[in-house]
Amino acid sequence: MSYVDYLRAALAEPDWLTLQHLAEIATRAGMSLYIVGGPVRDCLLRRAVTDLDLTTEGDALKLARTMARELGGAWQKFDRFGTAKLILPGRENPIDLATTRTETYAHPGALPAVTLGTIEADLIRRDFTINAMAIRLDGAQQGTLIDRYGGEADVYTGVLRVLHDHSFQDDPTRLFRGVRFEQRFNFALAFDTEQLMAPALPVIDQVSGDRIRHELELIFCEAQPLKALARLSELGILRQIEPDLQVDEWTAERFQSQAAPFDPFACWVWLACRLSESSLTRLSQRVNLARADAIDLKQVLAVRDAAETIGRLNSRSNIYRALAKYHDRSLRAALTVIDPPVAQAAIGLYLNELREVKPALDGTRLQELGVLRGPVIGRILAEVHAALLDGMIATPQQEEEYAQQIIAREGYGA
Repeated sequence: MSYVDYLRAALAEPDWLTLQHLAEIATRAGMSLYIVGGPVRDCLLRRAVTDLDLTTEGDALKLARTMARELGGAWQKFDRFGTAKLILPGRENPIDLATTRTETYAHPGALPAVTLGTIEADLIRRDFTINAMAIRLDGAQQGTLIDRYGGEADVYTGVLRVLHDHSFQDDPTRLFRGVRFEQRFNFALAFDTEQLMAPALPVIDQVSGDRIRHELELIFCEAQPLKALARLSELGILRQIEPDLQVDEWTAERFQSQAAPFDPFACWVWLACRLSESSLTRLSQRVNLARADAIDLKQVLAVRDAAETIGRLNSRSNIYRALAKYHDRSLRAALTVIDPPVAQAAIGLYLNELREVKPALDGTRLQELGVLRGPVIGRILAEVHAALLDGMIATPQQEEEYAQQIIAREGYGA
């Protein structure tokens, strides 16, 4: 079985036909075309390939423009890296096309400076040997595997190995990707590769929060994120992000009690909700969590801390008043992390029933009944709402009669 056969077996038929068309266009243009990285690794592993990552030793932007024109698609260019995205009819995901390049790092953890290079130079800049392979697609050399660093052998022996000793220092996000690939493929880090991890941990401090958050959320999207998160904890990577961050038995139980795919926000909750408020604030700032996520995470902590009190609430209206200030997402997440069954029941009652209970009576009607505008209208409506929640009244007519009783009792009339 040739490498082209491996690739064809891994691709859906429309993608295989698309790849053939692109190879023909490159051949006519006299330009090389390679499929690189993850797709090569996955086809050797007999896994389905859905992403088409392509590279050329020529001008990728010029080639992308030609491909888009001939296939009736569109393209986007990214001049800084000499890369383009092809958007083709009938294909949901864009195809990445890059000019082969080399990368240098001004300092550990920095984004790379890019210069043009050969396919061999392009492959050595990659993270692991299993991702440093290419299959040529154009012309007479179609099907040639470019593998200068033993990636194919490492795929078959299940070994994850960096290409050089400064790999993690250059780009500490490779620490996260290494763990993700190790657990996804059931591989083992090569001994010398694992030994390079601990010295690189401090360099994580120089990586932007957005990049760290992105790597963690890629792990959340894995079929078994717990395995990778536990490994990050074991290797000290989580502690480097936030000293109190860890995966323990409680965290494991949360992930094991749910089924994939996992909601990324729920993963943040299970990973971080037992942190102190100050630790959670530090973590949110360190990984640059979206403001809505940071707020809802703090709400989950607040619900967790109030669980015993929530469980003692003795009326539907009291449950409503206690929980209405929280976002629904926070309450749903809190259900997965609090233990008292009575508190869980109260939150479930609020989410499934109480939050939908709204009086028909409004401020306009109260003014028609003689109540002056001002805060008193809100107090009357709140009391009517509570009576409705507690089953003391049930119809719009009863709401109005109840409001009139309040007006008479309190002397709220004009």
